[in-house]
Amino acid sequence: MLLRKRAWDIMNEEFSTIEDSASLAEAVRSLRDSMKEMPDNHIVVVKKKNGSLRGVVSIWTLLKAVEDMVLKDEDLTLTEEADWDRAFKRAGTACCSASLDNHIEEDVVILKPTDPMLVVLEIFRKKKRTWALVQEGGNIIGVVLLSDVYREVTRDLVQQF
Repeated sequence: MLLRKRAWDIMNEEFSTIEDSASLAEAVRSLRDSMKEMPDNHIVVVKKKNGSLRGVVSIWTLLKAVEDMVLKDEDLTLTEEADWDRAFKRAGTACCSASLDNHIEEDVVILKPTDPMLVVLEIFRKKKRTWALVQEGGNIIGVVLLSDVYREVTRDLVQQF
């Protein structure tokens, strides 16, 4: 099974994309919308204006961006008197206009559609990533998530139990 199945067999062809000129708020909205259909998904593919790949924005980079904006609040101190709700609201407002530039992960894992599951699994393990992009002819055609790999690998194991 690990040699028979390929990346194209388990990739998700429906995935969220945004342009690199988008705001942080647009990335958050795009990821939330995507997670309604695919709860395991936690990335948005970021493309340049010409359609080529720029990178991804992950749930981790988005959470870090929100955290950084909350912690930048001058009125906020780590005391009980701090108004965290107000600070979070201001951070949300700041996110609406913040640029996506500083939050794009450009070091992405790229798979070929014909990569066998064994290679996919090894790449995930070595790179310590929970996602990879599938590229063919310079275009991103799908996304493979760690949960997809797990389901495939354990499908036959569960039957053996």
